[in-house]
Amino acid sequence: MRTKTIGETLKDERMKHRLRLEDLSKKTRIRVMYLEALEENRFDELPATTFVKGYIKTYAHVFGFDHKPLLALLRRDYKESAKGRLIPREFIKPVLKKRARKSSITILLAVLIAIFLSLFGYVGFQWYNLTKPPKLQVLQPEEQAIVSSKVIVEGETLPDAIVTVNEQPVALQQDGSFRTEVIVPNEGISLFVIQAKDRRGKVSTIERSVTVQF
Repeated sequence: MRTKTIGETLKDERMKHRLRLEDLSKKTRIRVMYLEALEENRFDELPATTFVKGYIKTYAHVFGFDHKPLLALLRRDYKESAKGRLIPREFIKPVLKKRARKSSITILLAVLIAIFLSLFGYVGFQWYNLTKPPKLQVLQPEEQAIVSSKVIVEGETLPDAIVTVNEQPVALQQDGSFRTEVIVPNEGISLFVIQAKDRRGKVSTIERSVTVQF
């Protein structure tokens, strides 16, 4: 069985007492247009919620019934907006559902984007590791250093790399360090080309120019 609406209940009470809206308006000093809107549940045409509650209490006072059940029904079926107006809860729920759905979609998109970026970053990192040349650090000689005929070439690279100094292979230690002595027969400026080549064929090259003095 359908429960009567607030407007239907108020109208029934008025009709029971055979009172016209115009007469009720004079008695309560509430505009006829507001009384009509109230009895037809057109709350969007009524003033703020406080006035609506006051109208219901006025009906109760005039016709002698308890207004509390109607106010409870009002709280159940309507919600007060930020502007103080009554909004049907059946209107609010779809909006809230839409917002919840949008929030869920937004979260899902954020998760998918995060996963995509993580995978992209991982692939990019692996690609960089595969394409970058091996690390190579030359500790001696320093650039434009003045050296004797016996030049010490010292540095570090990957343990499995192949190191050459002026195209001559150099032995590596287990930790990737190397040290070799190169004899330069002539004084003057001499160029040393140090290269490290890894198993993928990637090559790192460092050049050092020194001045040889006997």
